Amino acid sequence: MPQWSGKAVEEDQTGRPVIMRFERAKERFQASLADLSHRPKAIVQGPGVKRIGELNPGKVLWTGQAFVCCLKPDEAVVYDMKGPLDCIWPSEYYTNLTEGWVLLALWGPHSLAVMQRLVAVDVERPLARNPFFLITRYHGLALQIVNLKGTLPGFLLTCDRSHGQNLFDTCLRAGEHLGLNPAGEIDFRTWFEGLGFK
Repeated sequence: MPQWSGKAVEEDQTGRPVIMRFERAKERFQASLADLSHRPKAIVQGPGVKRIGELNPGKVLWTGQAFVCCLKPDEAVVYDMKGPLDCIWPSEYYTNLTEGWVLLALWGPHSLAVMQRLVAVDVERPLARNPFFLITRYHGLALQIVNLKGTLPGFLLTCDRSHGQNLFDTCLRAGEHLGLNPAGEIDFRTWFEGLGFK
């Protein structure tokens, strides 16, 4: 973490150190970036997708616990945002990718401007009213993006864990002049629940 981010306050969650907040002078930042890689993630296929509901590529379904994002017919990505960290997936059609992918949350008034500096595709879609999912390339790597379409801009970003630090650092560099600052899980939860995802 850069020194200007303040002191990270961590908590152990099922053997994983999770940054909960930063100790620093109270300031209102224009964009925040939190590492949520400890949250359960999976790919679900075939009959497992059909049991969830009707999904088309790019569509995002909020279940009250998780985002289900359709990659293609009969294949979806699941980001469990509220369940237990040691979750048990409901069937053999789920492949656990919790340790394989990083999950970053980027939100705040200038988060869209940060995203526009990271990727060349349209991540806003002004006519869209509901969350949507897309996959693009970032420095030659596959990057999955969920635009949460809240009252303030907010995004979930996923890539292979081996490239997670590069993604985090690139977000910091792209957003430093826009008022981006690292944040913890508590900050994310406050913002996320304010969007109505309860």
